[in-house]
Amino acid sequence: MSNLSLLLIINNMKKIFLGLLSLLVFLSVNQGVIAREGLRQEIRETVRETLEEGKEASVSPREIRKEVRKEVKEAVKEKNEGFMERVRNLVKKNLRFEARIGGKITAIETSAITVNNEDGDFKVNVTEKTKLVRRFGGKSELSEFSVGDEVNVIGKYTDDSKSTIDAILIRNKSVQKRWGAFIGEVTALNTDNFVMKTVNRGEQTVYFAGAEFVNREEKAIVYSDIKVGERVRVKGMWDRELNKLTEVDQVKNFSNPVKPTQSPKPTEAE
Repeated sequence: MSNLSLLLIINNMKKIFLGLLSLLVFLSVNQGVIAREGLRQEIRETVRETLEEGKEASVSPREIRKEVRKEVKEAVKEKNEGFMERVRNLVKKNLRFEARIGGKITAIETSAITVNNEDGDFKVNVTEKTKLVRRFGGKSELSEFSVGDEVNVIGKYTDDSKSTIDAILIRNKSVQKRWGAFIGEVTALNTDNFVMKTVNRGEQTVYFAGAEFVNREEKAIVYSDIKVGERVRVKGMWDRELNKLTEVDQVKNFSNPVKPTQSPKPTEAE
């Protein structure tokens, strides 16, 4: 083979590689745009429903907007950081990792999960190299995962049947931080959780281990002070698939103490 022929082959290979690289970047950026649009929609929906929930609990719109703005800034920052990291690692992921699946978690072990989809069950190993992220790219941990959560997995098959994967990235599409707080009415009280009915998201189960309990005046109370029928505000880690809140920082009871009623103005006869 002549040097000229070899040079032409090399140039063609470069063109093919650059073409593939451009395509991968294009697809990634468009996926990022779609993901960001989903984030914007989620923010708009959160602001709208949080305002509605706040009205139900007699919370001032100013207080709600201030809290939501702070949470949204953190969420956008978290999302942007996650997106840029995915773009930086785009080529490496696409060229090296042939295992790409999505599905629902059916079992969780100490260092592995089982994921089921239309192709069957996959055992997904979680190693020291595995990166776990939430719905919008924030860092996650296996302790945040639950059976029933929907996930995407990228990694390498370890067997000929292609049923076992050493994961490089697992994205839990069901878990995210709640930007703003759920406000609703307590419908059930249990030992380590309670159930609240929200305006737009239906019933949510709140696991309150480690949470601070305060009343409407920000004074400390205990869990036993909360009664069925009272209105509370909760912020934490939201599992949108299972309708539950964990890692709760604070539970605020808007019904405690009871708001004083205004005495009627005396009439002239009195």
